[in-house]
Amino acid sequence: MDLYQLEYISEIEKTGNISKAAEHLHISQPTLSIYLSKLERSLGMPLFIRQKNLLIPTEAGEKYVKACRQILAIRDNLYRDLFSQNRSSVRLGVLRSTIHTFNEILQGMKAEFPQTIFLPQIFSSELIYRELTEHRVDLGFVTSYQENIKSIFPKTDYTIVKSYELMLMISAHNPVYSQLEFQDGCLAEQSYRLLADLPIFQGKNDMVQKRMEEDIFPSLGIRPKWREGLIDIEFMFQTMVLENCFSILPVSRIRGGDIVQIPFLFHPKVQRLFIYPARHHLTQPERELITRVSDVYRDISYYYDVSLL
Repeated sequence: MDLYQLEYISEIEKTGNISKAAEHLHISQPTLSIYLSKLERSLGMPLFIRQKNLLIPTEAGEKYVKACRQILAIRDNLYRDLFSQNRSSVRLGVLRSTIHTFNEILQGMKAEFPQTIFLPQIFSSELIYRELTEHRVDLGFVTSYQENIKSIFPKTDYTIVKSYELMLMISAHNPVYSQLEFQDGCLAEQSYRLLADLPIFQGKNDMVQKRMEEDIFPSLGIRPKWREGLIDIEFMFQTMVLENCFSILPVSRIRGGDIVQIPFLFHPKVQRLFIYPARHHLTQPERELITRVSDVYRDISYYYDVSLL
């Protein structure tokens, strides 16, 4: 079990409400509900019962929550002990989809910076920003769906690592696909209206929805109906194969399935970037980490790597 999952249970008990806990954790309510259901099934017992509008821990739930908080306290005490030593530390917030890349890079940095301890933790972009502003993370690797990065990460400075183009994602078997027209390899403007009657499938991510509502939809001249689902990229792509819906996502490598990626004439972008506190003087290990990650991402031409086999 990852430590962030312990925080899930602790937050559910603290708020007594799945929706409020999900909001505080910056994840979707369905994701948190399914996680709790899976955990209770694996344990063979309920951790919470519903009383009116509150989730109340069972006897087993109280023990589980207590253990979660004890483990999290051990982590926090360990970090405080590590920070008080002469060895320097970098608390790093990263996205789940990037942890493999960071693990390899951090392994390679051990020999060059033996006195620096990197402590990666997995969060969403929004939660990384919150952890950074509340001084629990020193450096964060996030995604910005806004071109004006300061509008969503106002208290930070940043280094852009890679930009990816947002693409129309649609199944080749969707009846609308055969009606689409193209101009210079991009979706022609006269085809925008064909998307208006299709639901758009997106995870419940405020940053993404804000970009769609304020920029992408007005540029297309449409107001499609949201078809929300779990923030699980394989599930999202599979849904586009099985249902007549579409999505707008960063360019991806897709193996299997029949998803077609189509660029728009106005070429919207998203960025992957490092954020750090405003006016923060980057240490040599932090600068080197940013350099190495940037070097690796020059060769990563896709945002998601999805297998639908």
